[in-house]
Amino acid sequence: MANYLVTGGSGDIGRAIVTDLLEAGHSVVCQYFKADIEILKETMSGDVTFWQCDLTKLKTKPTFIDTLDGLIYAAGTESFGLVQDFTEEQIDQQYHVHLKGLIQLVQWMVPVLCQKQYGRIVVISSIWGETGASMESVYSAMKAGQIGFVKSMAKELALSGVTVNAITPGVVRGRMTDQLDAELILEDIPQGELVEVDEVAYLVSYLLHKRAQHMTGQVLRLNAGWLI
Repeated sequence: MANYLVTGGSGDIGRAIVTDLLEAGHSVVCQYFKADIEILKETMSGDVTFWQCDLTKLKTKPTFIDTLDGLIYAAGTESFGLVQDFTEEQIDQQYHVHLKGLIQLVQWMVPVLCQKQYGRIVVISSIWGETGASMESVYSAMKAGQIGFVKSMAKELALSGVTVNAITPGVVRGRMTDQLDAELILEDIPQGELVEVDEVAYLVSYLLHKRAQHMTGQVLRLNAGWLI
Protein backbone atom coordinates (compact mmCIF):
# COMPACT_ATOMS: atom_id res chain seq x y z
CA MET A 1 0.00 0.00 0.00
CA ALA A 2 1.11 3.57 -0.66
CA ASN A 3 0.91 6.99 0.98
CA TYR A 4 -0.75 9.78 -1.01
CA LEU A 5 -1.36 13.48 -0.53
CA VAL A 6 -4.78 14.62 -1.75
CA THR A 7 -5.21 18.37 -2.01
CA GLY A 8 -8.74 19.73 -1.92
CA GLY A 9 -9.68 16.68 0.11
CA SER A 10 -12.70 18.40 1.64
CA GLY A 11 -14.36 19.09 -1.72
CA ASP A 12 -16.83 16.79 -3.43
CA ILE A 13 -14.28 15.24 -5.79
CA GLY A 14 -11.45 15.27 -3.27
CA ARG A 15 -13.53 13.58 -0.62
CA ALA A 16 -14.55 10.81 -3.02
CA ILE A 17 -10.89 10.25 -3.92
CA VAL A 18 -9.80 10.11 -0.28
CA THR A 19 -12.59 7.66 0.53
CA ASP A 20 -11.60 5.36 -2.35
CA LEU A 21 -7.95 5.41 -1.34
CA LEU A 22 -8.72 4.62 2.28
CA GLU A 23 -11.06 1.78 1.32
CA ALA A 24 -8.24 0.33 -0.81
CA GLY A 25 -5.96 0.32 2.25
CA HIS A 26 -3.75 3.28 1.34
CA SER A 27 -2.56 5.97 3.72
CA VAL A 28 -3.75 9.49 2.94
CA VAL A 29 -2.77 13.01 3.88
CA CYS A 30 -5.94 15.04 3.30
CA GLN A 31 -5.31 18.74 2.67
CA TYR A 32 -8.12 21.15 3.43
CA PHE A 33 -8.43 24.88 4.02
CA LYS A 34 -11.73 26.08 5.50
CA ALA A 35 -13.66 22.86 6.04
CA ASP A 36 -14.92 21.72 9.44
CA ILE A 37 -12.24 19.28 10.60
CA GLU A 38 -14.65 17.44 12.89
CA ILE A 39 -16.97 16.69 9.97
CA LEU A 40 -14.02 15.47 7.91
CA LYS A 41 -12.96 13.15 10.72
CA GLU A 42 -16.49 11.78 10.98
CA THR A 43 -16.76 11.06 7.26
CA MET A 44 -13.31 9.56 6.69
CA SER A 45 -12.13 6.38 8.37
CA GLY A 46 -8.80 4.67 7.93
CA ASP A 47 -5.16 5.71 7.90
CA VAL A 48 -5.80 9.39 7.24
CA THR A 49 -4.13 12.52 8.60
CA PHE A 50 -5.29 16.06 7.97
CA TRP A 51 -3.25 19.00 6.77
CA GLN A 52 -4.85 22.41 7.16
CA CYS A 53 -3.15 24.61 4.58
CA ASP A 54 -3.80 27.69 2.48
CA LEU A 55 -2.34 26.71 -0.89
CA THR A 56 -1.92 30.36 -1.82
CA LYS A 57 0.72 30.68 0.91
CA LEU A 58 2.95 27.62 0.51
CA LYS A 59 6.36 28.55 1.88
CA THR A 60 7.83 25.75 4.00
CA LYS A 61 8.00 22.11 2.93
CA PRO A 62 6.06 19.94 5.40
CA THR A 63 7.98 16.98 6.80
CA PHE A 64 5.44 14.42 5.55
CA ILE A 65 6.43 15.16 1.95
CA ASP A 66 9.39 12.80 2.34
CA THR A 67 7.04 9.90 3.15
CA LEU A 68 4.78 10.25 0.10
CA ASP A 69 4.41 7.95 -2.90
CA GLY A 70 2.25 10.30 -4.89
CA LEU A 71 0.08 13.39 -5.21
CA ILE A 72 -3.52 13.80 -6.29
CA TYR A 73 -4.05 17.50 -6.89
CA ALA A 74 -7.80 18.08 -6.62
CA ALA A 75 -7.73 21.57 -5.11
CA GLY A 76 -9.54 24.25 -7.02
CA THR A 77 -11.99 27.11 -6.98
CA GLU A 78 -14.08 28.35 -9.87
CA SER A 79 -14.37 31.98 -10.93
CA PHE A 80 -17.01 33.62 -13.10
CA GLY A 81 -16.91 37.01 -14.78
CA LEU A 82 -15.58 39.11 -17.61
CA VAL A 83 -11.80 39.17 -17.71
CA GLN A 84 -11.69 42.95 -17.33
CA ASP A 85 -13.62 42.73 -14.07
CA PHE A 86 -11.13 40.49 -12.25
CA THR A 87 -8.95 42.14 -9.64
CA GLU A 88 -5.25 41.41 -9.35
CA GLU A 89 -5.94 39.60 -6.07
CA GLN A 90 -8.55 37.36 -7.69
CA ILE A 91 -6.20 36.44 -10.53
CA ASP A 92 -3.41 35.74 -8.06
CA GLN A 93 -5.69 33.45 -6.05
CA GLN A 94 -6.58 31.44 -9.15
CA TYR A 95 -2.92 31.19 -10.09
CA HIS A 96 -1.74 30.07 -6.67
CA VAL A 97 -4.52 27.56 -6.02
CA HIS A 98 -4.49 25.90 -9.43
CA LEU A 99 -0.96 26.24 -10.72
CA LYS A 100 1.67 27.63 -8.34
CA GLY A 101 0.60 25.30 -5.53
CA LEU A 102 0.77 22.32 -7.87
CA ILE A 103 4.22 23.25 -9.15
CA GLN A 104 5.52 23.86 -5.62
CA LEU A 105 4.31 20.52 -4.25
CA VAL A 106 5.68 18.61 -7.24
CA GLN A 107 8.99 20.43 -6.88
CA TRP A 108 9.22 19.30 -3.25
CA MET A 109 8.17 15.72 -4.06
CA VAL A 110 10.26 14.97 -7.14
CA PRO A 111 13.55 14.22 -5.32
CA VAL A 112 11.76 11.77 -3.03
CA LEU A 113 9.92 9.99 -5.85
CA CYS A 114 12.99 9.83 -8.07
CA GLN A 115 14.98 8.26 -5.26
CA LYS A 116 12.27 5.60 -4.89
CA GLN A 117 12.08 5.17 -8.67
CA TYR A 118 8.32 5.08 -8.26
CA GLY A 119 5.50 7.56 -7.89
CA ARG A 120 2.17 8.79 -9.15
CA ILE A 121 1.04 12.36 -9.82
CA VAL A 122 -2.57 12.91 -10.87
CA VAL A 123 -4.06 16.36 -11.50
CA ILE A 124 -7.80 16.95 -11.54
CA SER A 125 -8.02 19.60 -14.23
CA SER A 126 -11.14 20.54 -16.20
CA ILE A 127 -12.77 20.34 -19.60
CA TRP A 128 -12.33 24.13 -19.69
CA GLY A 129 -8.58 23.65 -19.66
CA GLU A 130 -8.95 22.01 -23.06
CA THR A 131 -11.70 24.10 -24.66
CA GLY A 132 -11.81 27.38 -22.75
CA ALA A 133 -15.04 28.87 -21.45
CA SER A 134 -16.66 32.26 -21.82
CA MET A 135 -16.89 34.08 -18.47
CA GLU A 136 -14.29 31.67 -17.05
CA SER A 137 -11.18 32.85 -18.90
CA VAL A 138 -8.93 33.06 -15.84
CA TYR A 139 -10.03 29.66 -14.51
CA SER A 140 -9.66 28.12 -17.98
CA ALA A 141 -6.17 29.57 -18.35
CA MET A 142 -5.03 28.03 -15.07
CA LYS A 143 -6.54 24.67 -15.93
CA ALA A 144 -4.82 24.76 -19.32
CA GLY A 145 -1.60 25.54 -17.48
CA GLN A 146 -2.08 22.41 -15.39
CA ILE A 147 -2.35 20.29 -18.52
CA GLY A 148 0.82 21.78 -19.98
CA PHE A 149 2.64 21.13 -16.71
CA VAL A 150 1.42 17.52 -16.62
CA LYS A 151 2.66 16.80 -20.13
CA SER A 152 6.04 18.40 -19.48
CA MET A 153 6.57 16.63 -16.15
CA ALA A 154 5.60 13.29 -17.70
CA LYS A 155 8.49 13.69 -20.13
CA GLU A 156 10.85 15.00 -17.46
CA LEU A 157 10.15 12.05 -15.16
CA ALA A 158 9.72 9.35 -17.81
CA LEU A 159 12.82 7.39 -16.78
CA SER A 160 12.20 7.73 -13.04
CA GLY A 161 9.25 5.35 -12.65
CA VAL A 162 6.99 8.32 -11.90
CA THR A 163 3.85 8.79 -14.00
CA VAL A 164 2.08 12.13 -14.39
CA ASN A 165 -1.46 12.38 -15.76
CA ALA A 166 -4.49 14.66 -15.78
CA ILE A 167 -8.21 14.02 -15.60
CA THR A 168 -10.48 16.62 -17.20
CA PRO A 169 -14.04 16.20 -15.92
CA GLY A 170 -16.98 17.90 -17.54
CA VAL A 171 -19.83 18.95 -15.28
CA VAL A 172 -19.60 16.99 -12.05
CA ARG A 173 -22.55 16.66 -9.70
CA GLY A 174 -21.80 18.50 -6.47
CA ARG A 175 -21.90 21.78 -4.60
CA MET A 176 -20.55 23.81 -7.53
CA THR A 177 -23.08 22.49 -10.05
CA ASP A 178 -25.92 22.97 -7.56
CA GLN A 179 -25.51 26.69 -8.28
CA LEU A 180 -25.88 26.23 -12.06
CA ASP A 181 -28.91 25.69 -14.30
CA ALA A 182 -28.33 21.97 -14.81
CA GLU A 183 -31.22 21.55 -17.25
CA LEU A 184 -29.71 23.99 -19.74
CA ILE A 185 -26.28 22.36 -19.44
CA LEU A 186 -27.64 18.85 -19.94
CA GLU A 187 -29.16 19.88 -23.28
CA ASP A 188 -25.61 20.23 -24.65
CA ILE A 189 -24.26 16.97 -23.21
CA PRO A 190 -24.75 13.96 -25.53
CA GLN A 191 -25.40 11.49 -22.70
CA GLY A 192 -27.65 14.00 -20.97
CA GLU A 193 -26.19 13.27 -17.54
CA LEU A 194 -23.81 14.83 -15.08
CA VAL A 195 -20.57 13.08 -14.13
CA GLU A 196 -20.56 11.56 -10.64
CA VAL A 197 -17.70 12.12 -8.20
CA ASP A 198 -17.08 8.40 -7.77
CA GLU A 199 -16.37 8.16 -11.51
CA VAL A 200 -13.52 10.64 -11.09
CA ALA A 201 -12.25 8.71 -8.06
CA TYR A 202 -12.33 5.48 -10.08
CA LEU A 203 -10.12 6.98 -12.79
CA VAL A 204 -7.68 8.14 -10.12
CA SER A 205 -7.54 4.61 -8.70
CA TYR A 206 -6.74 3.26 -12.16
CA LEU A 207 -3.92 5.74 -12.70
CA LEU A 208 -2.42 4.78 -9.33
CA HIS A 209 -2.49 1.06 -10.13
CA LYS A 210 0.70 -0.78 -11.06
CA ARG A 211 -0.95 -1.80 -14.34
CA ALA A 212 -1.01 1.88 -15.32
CA GLN A 213 2.78 2.16 -15.18
CA HIS A 214 3.01 3.10 -18.86
CA MET A 215 0.10 5.53 -18.78
CA THR A 216 1.82 8.89 -18.48
CA GLY A 217 1.45 12.36 -19.95
CA GLN A 218 -2.19 11.66 -20.75
CA VAL A 219 -5.34 13.73 -20.41
CA LEU A 220 -8.29 11.50 -19.54
CA ARG A 221 -11.58 13.07 -20.56
CA LEU A 222 -14.62 12.28 -18.40
CA ASN A 223 -17.45 14.43 -19.72
CA ALA A 224 -20.42 12.30 -20.90
CA GLY A 225 -19.52 12.91 -24.54
CA TRP A 226 -19.44 16.71 -24.20
CA LEU A 227 -15.91 16.92 -25.68
CA ILE A 228 -14.71 14.09 -27.93
